[in-house]
Amino acid sequence: MNEGDIAAGLDFGRAEDILKNTSDSPMTELLLKITNELIEDWRKQLISDKSYATGDLAQSLRPATIKPDLIETAGAPHWKYINYGVNGTKINRGAPTHGKAPKGNLSFYEAIYKWIGDKGIVPKEEGITREQLAGMIVNSVRMKGIEATHFFDKVLTEQRVDEMSKRVSDLAGQAIRTIIKKPK
Repeated sequence: MNEGDIAAGLDFGRAEDILKNTSDSPMTELLLKITNELIEDWRKQLISDKSYATGDLAQSLRPATIKPDLIETAGAPHWKYINYGVNGTKINRGAPTHGKAPKGNLSFYEAIYKWIGDKGIVPKEEGITREQLAGMIVNSVRMKGIEATHFFDKVLTEQRVDEMSKRVSDLAGQAIRTIIKKPK
């Protein structure tokens, strides 16, 4: 079902009805559709960029707030490190300063330790424990940083925002035309 199908099957009533912040309003349905398309494309971009390690980040991406004037998405806190990268102490990746990690999350070491287990990575050298490997990876990232993938930015381009805006405008315009043509 496309936006035209949604609009054609509607009895808009008053002009404000299309912008109501209800789960079944045509505008909310369209915005949710647009948001889910973005999320699906971000997931594909993560795979394309070879940033799909365990799938945790891709699976964490979800709509957070859908309003006529606002679309917000949410995801695992480390999305920004993957998207924007991380500066190391020896290599500057041009990444922004991310500040402290949100409370309640794993420490960097714990996150790497978990990631090693999730990926099934085993140390190549005999005698190195998973704990030691996690420490080595943490030290390497601290020194070298993480290169940015820009998976978020590659999908949410200016062109994409313009296309999304057009879809929303088309639906609102369809509603207004329907209201104008509708006899009293």
